[in-house]
Amino acid sequence: MPCKPLEQCHNGATCVAKLVSLPVGFSIDATEVTQAQYEAWLNTAPSTSGQPAACSPWNNQFAPTTDYPSLGCVSTTWPPASSTLNHPVVCVDWCDAHAYCKAVGKRLCGKIGGGANASEPADSPTSQWYTSCSMDGTRIFPYGTTYDGQACNGEDYGADETVAVGTSPACQSYPGVFDLSGNVHEWEDACDANAGQDDFCLSRGGSFKSWNTLLQCSFSTGAVRHFVSDQQGFRCCSDP
Repeated sequence: MPCKPLEQCHNGATCVAKLVSLPVGFSIDATEVTQAQYEAWLNTAPSTSGQPAACSPWNNQFAPTTDYPSLGCVSTTWPPASSTLNHPVVCVDWCDAHAYCKAVGKRLCGKIGGGANASEPADSPTSQWYTSCSMDGTRIFPYGTTYDGQACNGEDYGADETVAVGTSPACQSYPGVFDLSGNVHEWEDACDANAGQDDFCLSRGGSFKSWNTLLQCSFSTGAVRHFVSDQQGFRCCSDP
């Protein structure tokens, strides 16, 4: 099956999010990683060995969590329904996101030039994620400086759930880069320690439950490394 327009082929075998080369020295996925893309990776039976020390040995599987109903992660979340294959994968923790990006030849978005963007403010010019969202610090939201509740899938958008990636055309920063505001929060390679599952890691972009301030490029929230939620997903970056 051919890849979709916002996808590219990886190793001649699976479809992954298309990398968009930015004029700031790196590339970022056009969209959040989808359920179909993540499922295709799981179908290759990826090994849990080779994870960062902070993820091993506790993160012993990569399938999205389905036993946290208070956070929306239930049996109907995974495996994906045919109607949600192009929606962002959710209920994955930081280590799952890190492992996926590495497996497809990319990395979880972190510091420009390589590595984690730890101990930096949310609007740091060293952050790949912030730089992509704000068009190198020139915008408050991906689409401009004034809030538009209908541009991206936040609280005012009215969906009250995830939508298929790349289907909100106004929600672009650099041309071809979609949904950096709303839809789902996105894990960033920016954690306060490398000790284990309780390290605090930043999460960016807001979700379908977020509003105005929470959807700004400079805003960040976060959670412990093992946190999962039906509002939590990710995308990958690459150098360059």
